[in-house]
Amino acid sequence: MAALGMWNGALLVERVGSGKTWIALGVAAAHPASNAVAIVPAILQDQWRSAARGAGIPLQVWSHERTSRGQLPAGNPRLVLVDEAHRFREPSTRRLAAIAPWLLGRRTLLITATPIVNRLGDLVTLLRLALPEDALALDGVSRLGDLAECGTPSVALRRVVIRSDGMVAGSTDRQLIRLTPAPREAQRGVDRVTEIGQLALSSRGAVRRLIASVLLDAAASSDEAFQRALKRYRGLLLQSQDAGGASRAMLRRFAGDALEQVVLWPMLSPDASGCDLPGDDIAVVDEILRTTGADHHWIDPLLARCADDRVTVCFTRHRATARLLRQAFGDDAAWLTGTEAGIGPHRLSRDTVLAAFGARRDGWTARRQAPRVLVATDVAAEGLDLFAAGRVVHVDLPWTATRIEQREGRLLRIGQRHDCVEVVVRAPPAAIESALAPQARLHRKEMLAAVWLTALERTDDPPPPLSISLVGDDSPGADLVAVQLQSGTRQGALLIAREGESEWTTAPAAIEGLLRRAAAAAPLQGGSALIDDTLSRAIRAAIATLRDASMPPIVCIERIHRLARNAASRRDAQLLQRLDRMLRFVSASPTLGARMTMSRLTDASEREFLAIPIPDVGTPVPVCATPIAAILFRHAVSSLR
Repeated sequence: MAALGMWNGALLVERVGSGKTWIALGVAAAHPASNAVAIVPAILQDQWRSAARGAGIPLQVWSHERTSRGQLPAGNPRLVLVDEAHRFREPSTRRLAAIAPWLLGRRTLLITATPIVNRLGDLVTLLRLALPEDALALDGVSRLGDLAECGTPSVALRRVVIRSDGMVAGSTDRQLIRLTPAPREAQRGVDRVTEIGQLALSSRGAVRRLIASVLLDAAASSDEAFQRALKRYRGLLLQSQDAGGASRAMLRRFAGDALEQVVLWPMLSPDASGCDLPGDDIAVVDEILRTTGADHHWIDPLLARCADDRVTVCFTRHRATARLLRQAFGDDAAWLTGTEAGIGPHRLSRDTVLAAFGARRDGWTARRQAPRVLVATDVAAEGLDLFAAGRVVHVDLPWTATRIEQREGRLLRIGQRHDCVEVVVRAPPAAIESALAPQARLHRKEMLAAVWLTALERTDDPPPPLSISLVGDDSPGADLVAVQLQSGTRQGALLIAREGESEWTTAPAAIEGLLRRAAAAAPLQGGSALIDDTLSRAIRAAIATLRDASMPPIVCIERIHRLARNAASRRDAQLLQRLDRMLRFVSASPTLGARMTMSRLTDASEREFLAIPIPDVGTPVPVCATPIAAILFRHAVSSLR
């Protein structure tokens, strides 16, 4: 609440299964007149409505999918809750382009346990969605974009990224079990890698790597998934022949959301002539499809592992593998894909199937006996409560550590009925692991997210009182001062340092060097006049370091000035007032939505320019600075002079 009050936006990144929905509903309860709306994945809409009814909180629930189609919530909600916000991490997606300008002027709480999926840029995009670019300038982070270049997390992020320390109360133990490939499965991996090596794929390295990754990823899952991927590649080749080349859009559709990160898309031409695909591969694909069988040897160890009475959820990324696995488990197995759900050969509603694995399992009456196994694609990996299950199986590995955490979080959450949850990982064949390296990739992304999220855990240490130390060493004088900054409701703190009479700096290396020297120095007495002069200089230097985060678009500024001159000559006070608001808007530090709105303003006709809705950003607030701590270095022995 404090973060929302200060910055009008915040990120809630508590762990999977820790009750983020209820925290968000608590925020909504504290805004009774806000006409709050929750924007959530479609599969979670009923869950959010049920939770809101149970808490007695009026809440409009909207889906990500409708947002992707450009449909936005009705009315004028002042509080927006965005669940599974990591889905909005890609600036090029339609859902982000639709929601970012709409969020202008609205208090926004983004909710996700996994804000860093592939790179630090994911976190930066989410921050820009809810916050202006200079949100952390008072803490020395002049632009949010600078965070993507940081080697270590800035402590200032704790102001707007909310994550408690420690584990979730009542959390369950996790037992990891790895299923290593049997000899026949290992040989299957060698055969698939050899077959993929027979394909030319493309003369362009990035495109070749993308297509090979799609085929290898499918082969790691099952032969059925591999054959389906080959057929899709064959269709891509035929489409490329008809179009005179494969466009970027065609390749994106082929790769899917999980794998398109393999290519740096800006380096590829968006038109059809940008990517050549070899037509000779069609005959090779046909031969592979004709000769490749379906080796199901990998299923037996998995069935043996799940043969007990423990309720189990099996996750796979590929529908073909899910279909194969549910047939292997028999007619009593439940299944769930993106479009369908059921038990055995019978289709049922998604809610009915999921209820058999959640809090209502004991009272489940859709069939004589509740199913013991659920085979699901990753559509069930976000937000759902499946804590009646005591085992989760990764039938194939996803492309991100985030998805691993999301899958396991369906079971490892508040309300879990088992003392220990089994986590079963089916390792890919060695040949595919060597070619695709899924486990190494997962580990790299997992470590990046873990380092940053651990650093963001909050502490409740009170701020220190004003503390000034005078220490002596044998070097020329140096100063290290901590300054608290306040601008309206926003606050921050800077460490600022200088050596002798050099310029003040916020460079971490200089500050760390002075801290090490202070630890080894002896305290001195006196120097009150010196202290007053040093602190006043430090305050002026700290305020001077706050530079503007971005330049306003010159085209907009010039157009506003021209329209203002015309309005003044006509004495049109109403138009002058609107132009004044527009000038403040384009001059203020922008959010991601503000950038998009400014782009519209730049390209708009004069009539459209005046019709585009602009939020009132208010007038700039001056910055106040207060010293809170200082270490001043001077010679231990006074000069003879």
